[in-house]
Amino acid sequence: MDDIIEKTLCALQEEGFIESNTETFKKLIQPANYFCKNCGRSAVNDYNLCNPEELSG
Repeated sequence: MDDIIEKTLCALQEEGFIESNTETFKKLIQPANYFCKNCGRSAVNDYNLCNPEELSG
């Protein structure tokens, strides 16, 4: 799973990962700490987003 964690959510979406691995995807986004200023996706870690900004702050 380490190679998955290092990818952005946009890259995972392009690969079809979100549809085929929904439960793993949920672990990457709950509880969200950051959101992407490009696409609006949210994630636990900033490195999973292309253009992250912290939610609290």
